[in-house]
Amino acid sequence: MKCALLIVSAMMFAGCVTSRQAPKQYDFGDFIAPRQGSTALSARLVVRDVTQPSWLRTKDIFFRLDYASPARPERYAMSQWVATAGELITRRLQDTVASANAGFTLQASNGSEGYLLQASLEEFTQAFTAPAESRCIVQLSASLWRSSDQIVAQRVFRSELPAQTPDARGAALCLASAVNLESDEIVEWLSAEIAGTPSGDPARR
Repeated sequence: MKCALLIVSAMMFAGCVTSRQAPKQYDFGDFIAPRQGSTALSARLVVRDVTQPSWLRTKDIFFRLDYASPARPERYAMSQWVATAGELITRRLQDTVASANAGFTLQASNGSEGYLLQASLEEFTQAFTAPAESRCIVQLSASLWRSSDQIVAQRVFRSELPAQTPDARGAALCLASAVNLESDEIVEWLSAEIAGTPSGDPARR
């Protein structure tokens, strides 16, 4: 009898474990190359991995209740990214730059020639101004280098877009749109800065 009870208990526990719902996963969607416009690069360029603060080195989707506790980040319990924010943004930024810089974007630095782009993620969250109203905030700090030690320019990119729905899906779609917007802005910035760098003077002054 005791053995039978143990078997039943084990089966019930196993049922609880297997019936546990897996979290929904989100990414930025497929990359769609923009139509060729006035912005185009023709520079040997390496896009380094985006750095991120320790609290963002996770797959969690974060949100804040600005109307209640703005200093405390929360996370969706049953939704997550397929990778960390830094990894997702790195891939999208590399795809966007490579699309505008066909044939010139490199996987790694080849020495003194060419440029390096380093971006740091500073904010990546959904902020609620009211229970049913939210916006997504993405902030990236970008640095453009000529070779490994000559900085050309720096700029902070910040986007705030309204979320269509006050939930994890709304956050994922909104944050992805903000990253796409900033990636395009970074390409435009790169084009202007590289075009303005004298060929005989690696560091633009």
